[in-house]
Amino acid sequence: MKDGRTIIIEDPRLQKIRNNLRLIILHACLDRKKEIREQEHNLTFNRNGGHVKASEETTKKIQDLNDEWWEIERSLRSSIVKCPICSKHDKDMIYHKKSKTWFCVEHYKIQVS
Repeated sequence: MKDGRTIIIEDPRLQKIRNNLRLIILHACLDRKKEIREQEHNLTFNRNGGHVKASEETTKKIQDLNDEWWEIERSLRSSIVKCPICSKHDKDMIYHKKSKTWFCVEHYKIQVS
């Protein structure tokens, strides 16, 4: 493919290693995103589950947490860890130069066509 760089691993043992490393990264990102959402929840709800009126300081903290959550999500979407269309992590990937994003081989063809 002239517009992208293809990473194909044919050895099943190396594929397993690749997939497990991608899973480790995904789980770490998901754990951090979950922590962020829990912090946001703790800032907006009291212990009884009632909504708390947000102060200016709380609103700023929530916005910072939301920015951090999206930074993790954007990084994942543009990385080789998973396809941004199908979210598969166990596929060979192709880099699309224009979008600066990695797609699985199947969705790269759809994206470029």
